[in-house]
Amino acid sequence: MFDANRYEIRQKLRIGDKYNVYEEGTDDPILESAQKKFRLKEDFRFDDPETGEERFRVKADSVIDVAASYDIVDSRTGDRIGSVKRSVKSFFKHEYALVDPDGTVVATVKEDSWLRAVLRRNVTTLIPFSYDVEGPNGERLGTISEQFTPVRDRYTIDLSGDGELDPRLAVIGTVVIDAIEEN
Repeated sequence: MFDANRYEIRQKLRIGDKYNVYEEGTDDPILESAQKKFRLKEDFRFDDPETGEERFRVKADSVIDVAASYDIVDSRTGDRIGSVKRSVKSFFKHEYALVDPDGTVVATVKEDSWLRAVLRRNVTTLIPFSYDVEGPNGERLGTISEQFTPVRDRYTIDLSGDGELDPRLAVIGTVVIDAIEEN
């Protein structure tokens, strides 16, 4: 699990946010995720689809969504993998920091352009979201691209860029971003 450079996230049709995560070249999901509803703080669980065992958990550190940090924890070991933090600039154009367990920003997920951001929010939701994943020195680590589907979200994550990034942080972070932004 998490040995590939490309992943796909498919949102499932149902009440609430539910996602399946696939590695490139596989037909069966490697993870399933459901967001716990009616909680004051965001709470996601990522389970092994074959066994139902919880593999990862994401929990917000505060009730206020704008200032929240979303900690990603390996449920089997209790180790913190990192966190996802919304940038202050994210109000106009989505921007999130991916932070390692030591609190160091290891990547930034940035919406592709200001013009598309404005069009997506004010004109039409038919323009798919697209993000650049950049390292701390501006190096290209990968991309996150939404494919247009009329009824659910579907993202391709390509981490074959110029640097190293923990794919668990990028993949789980993408699910968190989609659910927070309600894309």
